[in-house]
Amino acid sequence: MNSIAPLRIARTRLLASLVFGLTLLGAVGAQAAEPMLVTYGFNGFTSVGGSTHSYTGTWVYQTGTAGQTVYTNRVNAPVQQGFTTRYNGAQHSLQIVLDNGEQVSAGTGQIQINNIQQAESGAQVPAGLSLQSWQSAATGTINGLAVFNLYLAFLPVAPSFSWDPLDSYFGGNAEALLQANPALLPPGIDPLLTGTALPLFVPDLFSGGVFLGTNHGFTNTVNSAGNFTLLSVVALPVPEPAAASLFWLGLAGLAAATRRRLPSV
Repeated sequence: MNSIAPLRIARTRLLASLVFGLTLLGAVGAQAAEPMLVTYGFNGFTSVGGSTHSYTGTWVYQTGTAGQTVYTNRVNAPVQQGFTTRYNGAQHSLQIVLDNGEQVSAGTGQIQINNIQQAESGAQVPAGLSLQSWQSAATGTINGLAVFNLYLAFLPVAPSFSWDPLDSYFGGNAEALLQANPALLPPGIDPLLTGTALPLFVPDLFSGGVFLGTNHGFTNTVNSAGNFTLLSVVALPVPEPAAASLFWLGLAGLAAATRRRLPSV
């Protein structure tokens, strides 16, 4: 038998393994949730500094960002019980331009979704499903006043939430378990289970009203915001890090093993 034949066979097997691995990696990536970059336009009025101006704004955020979830079981007044998930980096930008040419811009920031089952008057977060998007290092002015914080606050709507998935997850009464010990909730739990997942089209779900908040000095101002118009949705395909790492690690091991088996010529 030609001594070159085993070498060719080994190389053919290695190439076939590579093709199979790439196909598998593509299948894993296709099954993963594809992150999307969503841009909305909106408008409203601001009265910061005493003079009222109209403005136009843009808000850009990304879905598919990993969130950190906590359960609050405050039983003392004011009572507040429910879930909060914070998505660091999910806000890409938030900007407004006034009719007098002034503008305020905020870059990468946080989006927080609250699913609060019970809250008394005075609680930090009201009952219901609500969302806030902000970045506390904004730059720009309104009526000559420097604004350092710019945020959108979507008012609570009735959540579509059931404890049943969490009961299955914990194998018991999840509400009782978490009220007794909130630390039982893993921070990286799937927010679909806690009713705090970030939707693709935020204004469609949070239809209970929204306002634009600004901070200058020690003053917080609530400004009107509305007429949200979808401007673009852009897919951001990213290989699943864990799957990609495992694939390339496995491929390196396969190549090394094949080299050890190659006959000398």
